[in-house]
Amino acid sequence: MKISSEKANLKKTYLAIVTMLLAILCVDSYMVVIKFLGNEYSVLQLTVFRNTFAIIPLVLLIFFTREHLTIFSNLSKKFIGLSFIRGLCFLALNVFIFISVINLEFATAMTLTFSSPFFLVIFSIIFLKEKVGIYRWSAIFIGFLGVVMIMKPTSDIFNAYSIFPILVAIFWAFSVMALRYMPKDCSTAKIQLFTLIFNIIGAVVIFFLFSGYSEIQSSKDLYLMVITGILGGTAAILFIYAYRLISVSKLATFEYLGIPSSFILGWIFFNEAPWDQLFPGVLILVFAGMIIIWRDNKKNTSLKSGKKIY
Repeated sequence: MKISSEKANLKKTYLAIVTMLLAILCVDSYMVVIKFLGNEYSVLQLTVFRNTFAIIPLVLLIFFTREHLTIFSNLSKKFIGLSFIRGLCFLALNVFIFISVINLEFATAMTLTFSSPFFLVIFSIIFLKEKVGIYRWSAIFIGFLGVVMIMKPTSDIFNAYSIFPILVAIFWAFSVMALRYMPKDCSTAKIQLFTLIFNIIGAVVIFFLFSGYSEIQSSKDLYLMVITGILGGTAAILFIYAYRLISVSKLATFEYLGIPSSFILGWIFFNEAPWDQLFPGVLILVFAGMIIIWRDNKKNTSLKSGKKIY
């Protein structure tokens, strides 16, 4: 019985890892498209199109899981409130990541977003009242050092736009915290639907308030905008599914595979090789993240055995 349980857990872990890798591939791919479109269209217009067309994979999921008859039932105030928070978080991080990839080198923009584990630890202290020991405080300090080395605020290559990926990391961490509070009986489709509803409403409002509409210049551009929505919506669904399969600490290690993929895509599509900008800061950033992940795994193992560890 124990062996079959271990096999089931192992299968669940592999499924979560594959799901995460597919989500990362979707994100990196549609960010490449955004960088191409960013010269012709405003960030807010791209955000509206991305969020609107994200409905396509969601509708397919709802009908595939046969939830179209029940998805609007049992809506608690807690669920609606958390969906509202997640919707605003994703609206903010969409705007900020688009600003980042359009104005920074692709790999630099994507790498700086991987400071999110440190904000997750900070938010767990504030909202979950978790006690944090020397290891995780050290990881936060080391991670901050890595981010500063990448941003190089005192050098000639500093770009003020490098602040925006940090904001992306903050809002991503905040959305993950909100996901942790979601009722356990809420499906992936239900969470994504109501997150997307608030996301689209917010995007449309700020678009009409602060931006003007640019006419779509070609059918090719329209197709590319549809692709950003399909890939972005698919990625959001995959992230939710993966994070609900296994613990965040187990899965977070594989998020760092987004760093080499962003290097490769930046080199292929934009002929970028920002080695001076990223090294050695990227190695320090990953090392600090690994400390947090290792400590979380050790903490979870200790709690199961009845011990406390910080």
